[in-house]
Amino acid sequence: MNTTLRWAGAGMALGGILIVGRMAPIFAILPDDMAFPPEAAEDLVRLVDLAGFRWQLSHGLGFAAVILFIAGYWAQAGALADAGHRIIGRIAALIATIAFGSFAVALLTDGFLFPEAAMAFLAGGPKAPSLVEAAGVHEQALLFFTPAMFLMFVAMAVLSSRLLHGFIHSRWLGGFGMIVGVAGPTAYLFGVTGPNWSNMQISGSLMMLGFLWLFLIGLVSLFGRGVRQSH
Repeated sequence: MNTTLRWAGAGMALGGILIVGRMAPIFAILPDDMAFPPEAAEDLVRLVDLAGFRWQLSHGLGFAAVILFIAGYWAQAGALADAGHRIIGRIAALIATIAFGSFAVALLTDGFLFPEAAMAFLAGGPKAPSLVEAAGVHEQALLFFTPAMFLMFVAMAVLSSRLLHGFIHSRWLGGFGMIVGVAGPTAYLFGVTGPNWSNMQISGSLMMLGFLWLFLIGLVSLFGRGVRQSH
């Protein structure tokens, strides 16, 4: 297996750890009387205030993870292209770039611009934003987050098709990715994930499965046999 794919696999595995582990600083200070994600703007601002620097840390870890995922997808596409399978791998990488690029914008907006607006609201003063204006910054982040999650699953399904055909890595991992990759958009289109993937019981489970798949893709890229040249 080529060195680039191994390094990218290590990055994807690390990204899988970071994207899940980034929630630990927030859950550590989440009040017992508050749902997650917070349902009311007041609770959201309160959570940012309680989190302090942990809010930026959480979103910064997520930003690092999505950059690693983008690099990993392009490494998968490159490995497939070197073995004569160009088109689908590159389509998957392009979709993943749009998905995780949008996720990155959402993370930067919610992680850094929203706390600034929330703190300005809490500080008060004649130039302070209203609660609606402060919460509006969070809503702007959701405009990028919602399609990002949808496209993340699409990219999974497209790349998984190469695994299912035995071109790269393992068929069982391709089957797992295809099931999750189809289930995510289907659940969203039928409205069971919530409009912004806010139904944590369903959408949270789907996203965790998606991140697990990315982590496993990273591991098999690092330790597996990569592209099967016989195809």
